[in-house]
Amino acid sequence: MPAEPDPARRSHESWRAILDATFELLEEGGYESVTMGAIAARAGVGRQTLYRWWPSKAAVVFEVFLDKTNIGSFLDGGEDFPAQLRAFAHGFRALYVEGPAGTRLRELIGAAQTDPDLARAMVGQWFEPRRAPVRQALHEAQKAGVIRTDVAADAALDLVFAPLHYRLLVSGQPVDAEYVNAIVDLALAALAPGAPSA
Repeated sequence: MPAEPDPARRSHESWRAILDATFELLEEGGYESVTMGAIAARAGVGRQTLYRWWPSKAAVVFEVFLDKTNIGSFLDGGEDFPAQLRAFAHGFRALYVEGPAGTRLRELIGAAQTDPDLARAMVGQWFEPRRAPVRQALHEAQKAGVIRTDVAADAALDLVFAPLHYRLLVSGQPVDAEYVNAIVDLALAALAPGAPSA
């Protein structure tokens, strides 16, 4: 969750009104219908206030996403790394597929392709905090001899999450529980000790 505004920099009432107004506009018409002018009008603030606090519409929407989305790391599979990885992958699928937060996240990923500041913010504030625990779990699995040690952790994680992102953002094919299980099974087979290296 984002921190509340610094009192020296933002008015709490205006900040809250802007986030709530943006959320309402997103719910009513989706990302493409939201403009800085519409946010300002709905929140009852001046456009200059918006641009003083956020550089773009995407930055406001990302803060709304963080404000409204209360989702942890998805690591609830227990001590066993394969179960942890599977739980994380299914949590990822549930977020993207089963609720409105997934729609917002896909829209923000699209906007980040032409907005380097947004891309950095999303990596630092959303993706990395959720990726770090599963990366750490993978390191522990490598130390325990459960996962091969000649593969970089981030490359190993990408074996699972790159195909999921491809279906969600490019091909439009379904990302269902069966597909998630198949991808995790393939990744675990490739990462098992003794699996052939590239």
